[in-house]
Order: sequence, then C-alpha cells, then structure tokens
Amino acid sequence: MDKMLKEMKDDFENYLNEDKVFTEQEKRRIINQVRYSRAENKRQMFFPKVISSVTLISLCALIFFLVLNFTDAGEKSQPADLHKEKTLVKKDPVEKEDPVKTLPKYSDKEIADKVNFLQSRIVMGMAEKEVVALLGNDYVEINNSDSESGSVKQIGYNFLVNDSAYQLNISHEIAVESIHNRKIGVQLYIGFSDQSEVLWTSINFAEGDSVIMMSEGMNGRTTEKIYPETNDDVIRFTLTPEEEVIYQKFLQDLDEKHLKDVNPISIAKLYVQAQLDRRYDAKYALYTDREGFVQWTKEEDEKIPERDRGTILQTLTTFNNIGAGSFIPDGEYDGYIEYEASKDADAKSGFKMIKDEDGIWNVAFMPIQ
Repeated sequence: MDKMLKEMKDDFENYLNEDKVFTEQEKRRIINQVRYSRAENKRQMFFPKVISSVTLISLCALIFFLVLNFTDAGEKSQPADLHKEKTLVKKDPVEKEDPVKTLPKYSDKEIADKVNFLQSRIVMGMAEKEVVALLGNDYVEINNSDSESGSVKQIGYNFLVNDSAYQLNISHEIAVESIHNRKIGVQLYIGFSDQSEVLWTSINFAEGDSVIMMSEGMNGRTTEKIYPETNDDVIRFTLTPEEEVIYQKFLQDLDEKHLKDVNPISIAKLYVQAQLDRRYDAKYALYTDREGFVQWTKEEDEKIPERDRGTILQTLTTFNNIGAGSFIPDGEYDGYIEYEASKDADAKSGFKMIKDEDGIWNVAFMPIQ
C-alpha cells in the first residue's frame, strides 16, 4: 500500500513543474482518489480471507462428519461379524464328526506301527474281555456259523479309517479295495474259542500298492500278499506250529538253548519272522557269534534306521519260498539254503548259514548271496 502511494506521489511530482498551482477542487479530487484506493484495497484483501476461512471450516466439518459416520458404521457392522463367528463356534460341538471325515490317508509307517502294536498285544489264549478292554467296543460281531477255524465267535475291528462311515464297515469278507485305497488303514479279525479265548487272528493292511494279510492260529503263522494277485508267484511266508512254538520261546529271553537241534532252514525262517515282526533284537541274536564272522556289534545294529531295514513286502519278496529250499553244506561249519524266490528270477537265491562252536546253526551276517 505504501509503495503504491509512493509511486503515485513520485509520478505526481514529476508531472508538476515548479510553477504549478493546485486549485481547491483539484486537491479534493486527489485526496478522494487516494481514499478510494485505500478502501478498494481493503475490500480486495478481505474477500479472499473470508473465502479461505469458509473453505477451511467446511473441510473440517466434512472430515468430522465422515469420521462420525465411519465410526457409527463400524459399530453397527463389527458386532454382526463377531456374532457370526460366535455362532460358528457354538455349532462346532454339534458337528464333531466333521474332523474325522476329513482325516488324511494314513502313511505306511503309521499303518505298520499299528500292525506291530496289534501283533505284540493280541496273543493266542488271550481272554475276550482283555481284548475288548484293550481295543474298545467299536467292533462288529460277524456270523460265525460257517467257520472252519474252530472258533465259536468272530469279531472285526477297523483302525485308522479316514472316514467315520468306515469305522464299522465290516463283514465276513476282507475289505480289500477299501484297505488298498487307504479308506481303512488296518482291518483286524479275531476268532474266539468256546472258552472265550483268542483262537486265531487275521490282520489285513496296505503297504505301498499292495494289501498284506498276517494270520496266526492253530496252523501256525502266515504272512501273505493278497492284492494285487499275480499269475505266477504267490508271495507268502509261513511258520509251522512247531516253529511258532520255538519262536515264541526264543523271543522270551533270546537264549540259543531254544535253538538246539533245530535245522538250518527253520533257523533261517525264525530270522525272517523276526524281520517281519520288527523284532530286531531277536534278529541280531540269530546272527552267528563265531569268531572271525561277526561283522558289526549289537550296539551298531541298534543304530540302523528303520528306513534302511526294508519293508514287509520287500522281506516277503526276498525270502519267498525259503521254507521250500534245500540246505547245502559247504565246508566244516558253513553252508547255504538254495531256494527259488521267483519263477522269473535268472538264478536261485542263496541264504548263508554258519555253525557256531556250540553246534547250533546261526545266520551269517549279510546272508543273501
């Protein structure tokens, strides 16, 4: 403002000469013009300030309104979502079967562990009440009128099912397809005598792409691949009743006195059965202890991981038909069992045996030739 007035004053003085004389009318006109300029400038500065103030106030009001509106919407919507979640939680107890129906299929290891448990805990002569106390009441009693096994009662259990609908899906026929597809992990049948004692058992389970049956009873013990069937080879391993008696006695204390006068083929079969049963302590006890033939210690044997010991099917395939083989002496204290593991094999298999100083035949370390 002062600068503008100064410029007007300078222009005015430059315009005038020294002799110029103002009339009263000219003086008033100049003064009025200066006053008008001051008033006009004040009006020009006033309106922008008013507009800025109004805009700022409006913006603050808008923000305040939006905040209130958002908070109100949040308070209305949030409890509704929380109510839905609480409603779902309340429904969970009613739908407890859902987790069972969505269980994944069980692995070979989980199935093998269950089979091993059943083999070790369900023994011949066990009372029916003890069996039910151990395994539970989720079993099916099966019509036993046509049984040729001598049992008067038969029950069945399904374990490791991936759908609750299969828990009691049990009949007199083995559910091979359901076992193969892992809908049923393990299917167990038990026959009881007229004294309500275990007379025989049959454990059926999957391993890899095969279904295996382990049965035990008056005729001994058999492990067999029952699915898929093969045209040429029957994959089966059997202990006779006499061999089963020797085997059970040997398991009690691992004392070689139970092996005295037992032929080399039966000793080899006990070794295979211990492998099938995962009784690695018994398996090692059947190795020779003859000086110069021991290749590793018991402590080293215990450190061998499970994955390196072979599966049940691998054991069955490797030692298939060993019981039908022939023992061939080869020197003063050694020999081998010659057998045909498969009809498709290029040559027969050999299983090496060593006679210890006590005259008892034992298995050579790494016996397969």
